[in-house]
Amino acid sequence: MGKPSKESGDLVEDHEGRQKSWSHAVVKAIHHRVPITRWIWEYNRVDAVSDLIAGVTLGLTIIPQSIAYSSLANVPPQYGLNSAFMGCFVYIVFGTIKEVSIGPTSLMALLTAEYTSHLSPDFVVALCFFVGCVEFLMGVLKLGFLLDFISIPVTSGFQSATSIIIILSQVKGILGVSFKSCSFHDNVYQLILHIKETKLTADFSLGMGCIVFLLLMRKLKDIPIEGNTTTKQAIKKTLWLLSISRNFIAVVISASIAYYYETTVGRVPFSLSRAVQPGLPPFRFPNLTPVLGNHTYTVPEVMEELGMGIVILPTIAVLANVAIAKAFITGGTIDATQEMLTLSFCNILGSFFQSVPTCGAFTRSAVASASGIRTPLAGLYSGVLVMLALTFLTPYFHLIPKATLSAVLISAVFFLIDYQILWPLWHTNKREMVIVLVTLISCLVLGVELGLFLGIILNVCHLIYIWARPHISVATRKVYLEQGVKEYILVTPTIGMYFPAVDVICNRLQDAGLEKGAGVTPVVLNCVHFTSIDFSAAKAFAGLVRDFSSRGQEIVFLEASPKMVRLFNYVGCKNAKCCNSEVELEHVLFGVVPLGNRSSKSLQGRATDNHEVIPLMDHSENHRTSIEMRIVKT
Repeated sequence: MGKPSKESGDLVEDHEGRQKSWSHAVVKAIHHRVPITRWIWEYNRVDAVSDLIAGVTLGLTIIPQSIAYSSLANVPPQYGLNSAFMGCFVYIVFGTIKEVSIGPTSLMALLTAEYTSHLSPDFVVALCFFVGCVEFLMGVLKLGFLLDFISIPVTSGFQSATSIIIILSQVKGILGVSFKSCSFHDNVYQLILHIKETKLTADFSLGMGCIVFLLLMRKLKDIPIEGNTTTKQAIKKTLWLLSISRNFIAVVISASIAYYYETTVGRVPFSLSRAVQPGLPPFRFPNLTPVLGNHTYTVPEVMEELGMGIVILPTIAVLANVAIAKAFITGGTIDATQEMLTLSFCNILGSFFQSVPTCGAFTRSAVASASGIRTPLAGLYSGVLVMLALTFLTPYFHLIPKATLSAVLISAVFFLIDYQILWPLWHTNKREMVIVLVTLISCLVLGVELGLFLGIILNVCHLIYIWARPHISVATRKVYLEQGVKEYILVTPTIGMYFPAVDVICNRLQDAGLEKGAGVTPVVLNCVHFTSIDFSAAKAFAGLVRDFSSRGQEIVFLEASPKMVRLFNYVGCKNAKCCNSEVELEHVLFGVVPLGNRSSKSLQGRATDNHEVIPLMDHSENHRTSIEMRIVKT
């Protein structure tokens, strides 16, 4: 047999190299999109114990929350609990932030009720499915950058408005009255009409008692206990556990009172929750063709009924999840795409178990962090706890008073009203304070979706104004040569060059050339802030160069990028003068030959090796003009 040639050996090595590279890329992609594969191999006993404690604590938090949020979403209690376990399991595999706990939230419940209050629970489950699909598309198309247009003031106003709406919607539960309302102001009107029906000795007393109890229990963990003895540490842990389990304790106590009345007196004096279907929900594809009345809806008709909720809910869910991730991440950066995809899996798979739309919640994340959570595997224990509650406790859920659930919601969302943002904004940026107030008021008056949209529009309008009306500084710079004093006018816009700002910058350049330069002094456009330039701007500059040339006045583009120079050539402005440094600029304008020891620093610097800068100031009505005297030693 012949000996293998060197070429065939190289081909084999090249093939093996491509295989290794391909397998490495696959492993890297799996680690990136399935984060559990990165940390599960290092999981140890300490992590397991910490996650067990955190998971049980989260379970005790999420169970009463889920029941309360189901009433807010206007669905039976089991739908809230159905939403509380699948997200926990999915986030274990695909989640990136250990503190995030996926489940029903007050905001998502409110928005769900906004779009489905007149529909059956099947529409709510369908909404959950569509929300997951939209989130998946957002992740695949990498649309996370769109969330950057929702600023903190807009988010703050939106969050405060929804908190106020939730609180007001739960007042009827505290009063023990029953009515339906379609908006914030309608809710106020209905409360005024039914205030005389308040059950003072029953629901009102129980509801107010629960609120006081929950607020006091919230402060229980803050009781100062000095010393680090074993007994005092145990007391601290006990107080902390009682404090974060306050919702669960309140529900158990009030349900026990209702059970006592039901078994001994035969009649419960306050309103109770609806009966819950016992057992775990069956795994089935969500019903996308529900029946309401005598009409069977098609998928397009379901989507039409749900309206903008299919877009608004996933946007808010992703925004909430990314905000939580930013608040609790301890190192690295947030992968918004991964969060979108994970959230989509939680909602899509959750809809197979009759779930309402879900996302992360700050309250649960704070509990997880305080519980010493180590990995997302803590969700396994909280999810199992919810499933146990569905299996064994559902026959008793109807004993939970509505006033208690209202108290749980009010006590939770009251602290989400972000009034603290107003004071610093009043002293630093009143424009952003106006955005907060406009978003808040419009959400209350016009509805949460229109209010959020209006807040975003205000933000975008301000950005457009900045792009269209950049601040432009004009400086007259004098250079002292042996032959005499030379000067030029430096025009520096503070933002990139795009078509909305073309007229403003061109007019300022013309004014600088004619008024400051008397049609003779060279004008220099400092392009240091131009990260990009569009075709409209290039065409305008081409016309500007022709205007300056026609009157014998020079215009030079300083620190123009290669892309900008190429665009000038394409629009027929091949005679535009461009310089890359201050030294080159002075050589082009005045024939100053760069010395060997001279530094090629840009105008961002204040001096070069052979330059002395003497700043002078000249104030005008519309803008500030600085005159800098530069002495060039030749």
